[in-house]
Amino acid sequence: MRIKFFSATKLVCAAMFFLLLAGVSARAADKDLKLEAELVLGTNEAQTNGTPVSPQIEKKLKRLPLKWGSYFVINSQQFSVAKDESKNVSLSGECQISVTNLGGERVKITLIGDGQIIGKITQSLKKGQALVAGGIVGQTFVVLRQID
Repeated sequence: MRIKFFSATKLVCAAMFFLLLAGVSARAADKDLKLEAELVLGTNEAQTNGTPVSPQIEKKLKRLPLKWGSYFVINSQQFSVAKDESKNVSLSGECQISVTNLGGERVKITLIGDGQIIGKITQSLKKGQALVAGGIVGQTFVVLRQID
C-alpha cells in the first residue's frame, strides 16, 4: 500500500512540474516581439547610397528569384510590438509598414507604398529568420526580422 502512495506522490509532483513549465512557456510566448525592419534597395549598379545588407540577409536574398546582384540598406528601424498590438513604422516618405504581433512569434505585416496598401503577409517569424516583402516602391523591399 505504501508503494502506491509513494508513486502517486511522484505522479502528482511530476504533473505539477509540467503544469508550471507550461505556464512559464505560455507567458514567454506572450512577450513583446523586438523587431528590426530594413528598407532594402536591389541594384545591379555600384551603389554609394546606403550600406550593404548583412551577410545573413544577403545569403537569403541570393536564394530568392530576385533580379539584382547587390542589396543595400536605405533605412533601418528597431521597435517592439506587444501581443495583439500593432505598430506603424515609416521607412521612407513613400514606404510604411504596419506590424501586428499575433502571439506565438506570428506577425502580420501590411505594406504601404505611396499611401496605398500594397499587400498583407501573415507568417511565423522566429529568431534567426527573415521575412522579405517586396513590391513597395521601385527596386525597394522590406526585410523584417526578430532581434534580441
